[in-house]
Amino acid sequence: MLACLVSSAQSRAGSGPPDVGNATVRDARGQVTSLTALARSHKLTVVIFYAAGCPCFAAHVDRLRQLERELGPQDVAFVVVDSERHGPGDASPPEEIAPGLPLLRDESGDLARRLGARYATESYVLDPMGRVRYQGGVDSDRKYLRPDAHPFLREALLKLLSGSAPAFATSKALGCALRLL
Repeated sequence: MLACLVSSAQSRAGSGPPDVGNATVRDARGQVTSLTALARSHKLTVVIFYAAGCPCFAAHVDRLRQLERELGPQDVAFVVVDSERHGPGDASPPEEIAPGLPLLRDESGDLARRLGARYATESYVLDPMGRVRYQGGVDSDRKYLRPDAHPFLREALLKLLSGSAPAFATSKALGCALRLL
């Protein structure tokens, strides 16, 4: 059984924000696209990392779907990225984790490494230039969701949509460790 872990947002003093560069992902139809191209076609793009069997990720699906329903009409795209290595006996992740949250595969783990993603539910908000404007957790909950959780991702998205910088550009990511190649 996978346990939810806590990660502090990674310090990048002097190195600037993470960069998606020319990282590519594959969609359910097998089409390859660059994340930068995807980000260019929306006001904001939310990238959420996924780990098969992670109870933290599973617990947050409804909150993520609610955010997509609320902010999707404002041209905010939400994508789930599977960057994990898969071995014999591993269940294949479904092509779509939940309605409105398409699954993209980062088969080489390049995107996760470029961003510094280490945990499922770790989220990144990209602007149309592909710049990371927020990185961290969906909220302050792990596996058991509370109504008083701090909604870090939602707050960051609302601030960015209003033209302001988020109060928290980074937060803790709470989730299962990604098993990268």
